[in-house]
This record gives sequence, structure tokens and C-alpha cells, in this order.
Amino acid sequence: MLAFGFSSCKRINSNTSGTNPFGTNQNGNNGNNGNNGNNGNNGNNGNDPLADVGKVPVDFTKKALLEEFTGEWCGWCPEGAEVMKQLLTQYPTKVAGVAVHDGDPMELASFNSWLQTLTGVTGFPNGSVDRADATGRGSWSSQVQTNLNKTADCGLAMVTKLNGTNADIKVFIGYNAPLSGRKVTIAVTEDKVPQSPGGQSNYSQQVNVDANWTHSHVLRGFVTNEKGDDVTLTSPDNYTIVEFKNVDLSSMNILDMNNVEIVAFVHTNTTPRDVFNVQKVELNKTQAWD
Repeated sequence: MLAFGFSSCKRINSNTSGTNPFGTNQNGNNGNNGNNGNNGNNGNNGNDPLADVGKVPVDFTKKALLEEFTGEWCGWCPEGAEVMKQLLTQYPTKVAGVAVHDGDPMELASFNSWLQTLTGVTGFPNGSVDRADATGRGSWSSQVQTNLNKTADCGLAMVTKLNGTNADIKVFIGYNAPLSGRKVTIAVTEDKVPQSPGGQSNYSQQVNVDANWTHSHVLRGFVTNEKGDDVTLTSPDNYTIVEFKNVDLSSMNILDMNNVEIVAFVHTNTTPRDVFNVQKVELNKTQAWD
């Protein structure tokens, strides 16, 4: 793994022209592009609702979420992108990455502002591991390793189906005891996003940014509310299904559906903030419990 310095960029004013991540929906509430169900017994017209993902396991593998704060104006941010890439290579099934852009055409302004305030961003690139306070890129690896060693009290499985630019997304949350005060967030990210016409600034001597360099794990929008939806995790069946049908992805500025990843995580936004577990899956794929 490459070793990077600790220099960072400062941003005084954030771009407020980011696109709205939410499409129209059945209920008229931003972020809820469909109907979600919190009943552990719903699904498949009386058939086994767990048929696609399998029986809820006794134990869950702890995974980690890295939310990277970045922007094309920031010359040190390619190093942040490289650190995230290295962590995803080292832990391909255990780490989910989300690049939260600031001050460029990929920014989702309201979420960027909220999450920066929540996690206390002080410079760029910064990163928050499992919604902890944001830190510089030099500490992400150790924080990820620490969090992966925790014992998980819940786990997730996912099924996604794409029809044109609409998606059906089903998230299964398993647990071995009732859990309270949790939220679930379902985010949409895209890989291999070209640089905007202004291009990516780069101060790094270790990361080469040329015309072919692309952005990874760019946050494009949300299926739930951007701050998460309350979720009931108390079923005697030890699982809850959260389902959204006909999610309109066409409003999220996605360039290539083949590069989209759905990231779902169970978390709290209040102190002590935490992400209890996270799962990721590509479109038209099933991710069973693991």
C-alpha cells in the first residue's frame, strides 16, 4: 500500500448547484421512490421470502463503510481516491465506498452539507469510517481494520432488478435479537465517471491524473431519505425486509447503469454515531448473506 502525506485542501464555500438526488415517487416524500415494508414475513405471495438470499445466519460478518469527502478542485483528493481504492482491493467484500463530492458538478449539495456538519470535516480529502468523525486519509486504513474486528449485531442481504432505468431494490436485514433506534440508508453510486470539463486538480507525486483518469464510487442519489429511514428490527422471525419498487434512476445523472452499485447500511445519526453493518451489490444482482 502506498504511503501518502497528510497535506489537505481547504474549501471556504461549497457549491450549491448540485443536482437533486431524488426522483418523483408514489408518496410525494423526497427520497422514498416506492413502498417499503418492515414486516419480516412479507414477500413472494406466501412462498419463502428468503428464497433468494437464504436463511438468516447465526453470525454476521462485520463490514465497514468509508464515506470519502472529495472534489475536483482539491489537488490532494486523488490521494484520497487512491487510498479508498487500496482498501477496496484489500477488503473487496468487507468495505463499501461512497465518494461524497463537494464544489463540483457531482456534488449533492444538501447531503454533502449535512454529512460534513455531522462528521466534522476539516479539510479535503477527509473520510468518515462508519459515520465516525472525519479524518485525513492517513488514518482510514487503521480505522477500517478496527471496525472490521467488531462483532456485528445485524447483517444485510440484497436483491436488485433493473427494468430500463427503473429498479426494484429489496434489502433484507437480519438480527438475532430485537434492535431499536436504527435507520437504514440505501445509496446509489457510480464507478468510472469521467472528469468534468474543468478536470481534476492534482498535487500528488504518487497518483497520476491524466485525461483518462476517472472518478470512482461517486454518490449519485438515494433510494431512502438521504439521512436514512427509520426501520423496525423487532420481528420474531429475526429479519426485516425493506423494499422499493420502480425506483427512478434516470433523475440521478447516471452515465452507465453497468457501473452502478447499490449500498445499504444500518446506522444511527445521533451520538454515539455508528454504522452497524453495510452491504453492496450491483444492479441485476443478488447479494446473499455473507
